[in-house]
Amino acid sequence: MGILSDFFVASPEEALRYANRIEEPDEGDEIEELLEPVQYKRFTDIEITTLWAIMEGVEWDVDRHMLEYVELGEDNDAWLNRFPDELTTLLTQVDSASLAPVLERWANTEELACEPTELHPVMEDLRRLAAEALARNKSLYLWGCL
Repeated sequence: MGILSDFFVASPEEALRYANRIEEPDEGDEIEELLEPVQYKRFTDIEITTLWAIMEGVEWDVDRHMLEYVELGEDNDAWLNRFPDELTTLLTQVDSASLAPVLERWANTEELACEPTELHPVMEDLRRLAAEALARNKSLYLWGCL
């Protein structure tokens, strides 16, 4: 099955509701409709923070390139990460001209090892969601589950 990876824009309260939706099925449908997540597989904070370093044109740094971990409680197979505002802003600044080299480098990372074309829809979704987050004064989140 692999890693489930959902990206969405939310307030902190909405993000927690989304992360806990599996435990409350009635709540799950409602919050999914509200947040309209984009759903992929295989993305964790490592892949996203690697992208961050690539967009900045620097080596990945564990002290600098970190998503904010949101505590979900014990005995939870899922995780929730908030994109720092700096990363969200950076995603909105990647223009079409610089997109191809960014995707090429990201695709060639050890973690992804895929064709750049496979990452294009992901990047477009991240750029769109980042712009939405800034416009709505909310945050971009990554929810993941094994």
